[in-house]
Amino acid sequence: MGYYTEVSDPRGSTVISPSELRRRLGGDELVVLDVRWDLDDPDAARHAHAREHVPGAPYLHLETDLSDPDAAVALQMPAPEQMARIFERLGVGDDTLVVAYDDDVIYTAARVVWMLAVLGHDRAAVLDGGWPAWVQAGGPVETGAEVPGRAAGRLTGSPRTGLRYERADVERAIAAGVPLLDCRMDETWESAGEHIPGARRLPAPALTDPESGGLEDPVRTRERIVELGLEPDEEIVLYCGGGVSASRAWLALRAAGFGRATVYDGSWSEWSADPSLPRERH
Repeated sequence: MGYYTEVSDPRGSTVISPSELRRRLGGDELVVLDVRWDLDDPDAARHAHAREHVPGAPYLHLETDLSDPDAAVALQMPAPEQMARIFERLGVGDDTLVVAYDDDVIYTAARVVWMLAVLGHDRAAVLDGGWPAWVQAGGPVETGAEVPGRAAGRLTGSPRTGLRYERADVERAIAAGVPLLDCRMDETWESAGEHIPGARRLPAPALTDPESGGLEDPVRTRERIVELGLEPDEEIVLYCGGGVSASRAWLALRAAGFGRATVYDGSWSEWSADPSLPRERH
């Protein structure tokens, strides 16, 4: 259970700065993905991509491209083999560095990096600060909905079951005393009024540096988690409303050296839909 990641430069393994991405643009080993998504307007980000995007970056929609359309719960990760085919068609192979970016509000880029880790591909990073940071840094942009295609890649890594939990896994974890962290944004947390019993609070936006808008310093993240009574070698289950914010927390914990964090993919959407499952008021 759980997966340990050896990290020599934690932030370097999880995020990439606008300047570093700019330096790498055009390289054969690089695939950039625009995964911006607006919860209130599903088509807004697609239109934004058509107006401007990082050169060469195709657009992937969280609901239609990165989720299982047949799952009972919305926004679930597709089966590994299906997800691998999607990335391969975009040119992602074993040696590819994938950089995903979002709008730094809805953390879909972290979701993509987590998905790739589940598939066994660790050469992936989030553009630190997302699209706003790219624009602010004066990064080049191109327009138009279509981008040039790439030769298909090949992903040969084995999927890792320890990074993605389903409901039954969470129930077993709770029974075994494994700690849970609720990573929902404040508005979602407050409107629900309930949480999975015993879960401690770690809102994903708190893991953002307020000055840069990027991922906060891993040292500070480590302090936060230790303050919650957890240790780096401890298994931790992360959940949010639908698995996206929890992916951002997973990214931050990974950068801070917590190698055994896992994401409950169904999160509160699935848990709260089953009246037989326990919950606590907060």
